[in-house]
Amino acid sequence: MKMLLLAANVAGGAADFFGSSAELFYFVLAVVFGVLALGFIIGFIVLVAKLSKARKRLKGDEVDDVKIVDGVRYTRDADALKNGGVKVSHVKGDVVLTRGVTYTAAKDGKLLPGKYTVLSADENSGAFNIRLGGLVRSFPHFSAIVLNEGDEITPVSHTVILR
Repeated sequence: MKMLLLAANVAGGAADFFGSSAELFYFVLAVVFGVLALGFIIGFIVLVAKLSKARKRLKGDEVDDVKIVDGVRYTRDADALKNGGVKVSHVKGDVVLTRGVTYTAAKDGKLLPGKYTVLSADENSGAFNIRLGGLVRSFPHFSAIVLNEGDEITPVSHTVILR
């Protein structure tokens, strides 16, 4: 009973301050809508920030500067190193060796005998395994190899590029 009287006193005092109970109701309603609007604004800002971060993360994997020659995509920039790390590039004349497939160096074949730079086809891998001359060995990105007539080469761990 005392609580009801206290609530009536508070409401009566507030009604005296606002002049009427209708003004008190509209004031409380405005405060509630203001708090809700502030919550929506903060939520919207957080959502936009998360979407922007996700978009930037996905955009990092895109290759912007490419040219298409006879249906093959080549990068304009032939650099194979980026800040001391792996940078994948594909230029005309590169030989792409698929993992698990054996290639033989031959004067009349796809793979000519000679000196090549072995490049990773995956920016997340700085080293890869290649079977060369019957032995599997680990090669770092941007290392040199020499293939003689009849030498067989097989990428073991993943696809590599010979330049």
